[in-house]
Amino acid sequence: MERGKKILVAGLGNEYMGDDGFGPRVIEALMARDDLPEGVEARDAGLCGVTLAPELNDYKLVIFVDAVQRGEKPGTIYRNEIKAEQVEVRKPEEAMDFFTFSVHETRLEELLIFARAIGTLPPTTIVIGCEVREITLGETLSPEVDAAVPRAVELILDELSHSEKY
Repeated sequence: MERGKKILVAGLGNEYMGDDGFGPRVIEALMARDDLPEGVEARDAGLCGVTLAPELNDYKLVIFVDAVQRGEKPGTIYRNEIKAEQVEVRKPEEAMDFFTFSVHETRLEELLIFARAIGTLPPTTIVIGCEVREITLGETLSPEVDAAVPRAVELILDELSHSEKY
């Protein structure tokens, strides 16, 4: 399979669960701009689970944007670069056994493991995460997470400006 030349920026999360909506909100802010480089697709992937895995072969680089809970100060932005060879190797049938029964509960880690198992994981995946304050029913982000949205957009634009290295 030939790897695509495009870049995907995918926002993960549930926009109806408070701070879990960070990923979709960042995508919304990114898409409102008129300076996205050519060949970049920004997409609200919501609760896509493993259904996104087969499509990853279309991209040379994927940037996931997601809410995270690491116990740090709410609004803290994290950047992690994951090389394909760092992702656990499993056979496709073993990868499927690893998942929860609901695709809506699939974690990003599981998506990456499955994509590697089926041979669609790009050589490099970047994860831009934001520490949440709370995940509760509602469409509003906490003030700390809301303030992190423009910072995440700028970080993504900086990543895209250096995307030739991928």
